[in-house]
Amino acid sequence: MNEQLRNALPHQDTPFFRVLHIIVAVLVLLQIVNSNLTESEALSGFSLTGIITWFHVISGLALIVLSIIMLGWMLKQRGFRYYFAWLSLDFKGVIEDVKVLFSFRLPEAHAGGIAALIQGLGVLALLGVALCGGLWFALNSFYGPSSALAESVLHFHKFLTVFIETYFWAHGAMGLIHIFLTVRSQRKNSVTG
Repeated sequence: MNEQLRNALPHQDTPFFRVLHIIVAVLVLLQIVNSNLTESEALSGFSLTGIITWFHVISGLALIVLSIIMLGWMLKQRGFRYYFAWLSLDFKGVIEDVKVLFSFRLPEAHAGGIAALIQGLGVLALLGVALCGGLWFALNSFYGPSSALAESVLHFHKFLTVFIETYFWAHGAMGLIHIFLTVRSQRKNSVTG
């Protein structure tokens, strides 16, 4: 990979988080892609749909573990208030970032800022949809796909996926813009420097 591009990727100073971030992103993308090809009834049979459904379930269960690890690592590194200052009605960081955005600049990531708020909400959305999917799988395994409770949890899981899909595409787009701007800035600095 091009050195400039590698240096523009996020979390350069934390290789563990960078790898975890990439694994989670790939698994979420695979979940989004294969979700329309899954059927709860296919879990008991051997077919292409059954294999895809089992892959969706297994990777979803892996995402529960990975999102707990990610949230735990984030909280250990920066603390609860870094990502969730808004829970104590502290919006100073968000207001600062909005002012920076209105001056047509990108704000730096900091405690209580927009980037921290979005990352915290994104991990909670990931954990919520994964846990709900895991609960559906447990209910489906115990009571069968025709269980009213399993069906309700599945519908709630599908509802929650709207948030993680929105987060995934928006976060990915912002990440690509950030990488593009970083590489462009590096190129300008190497030409002028």
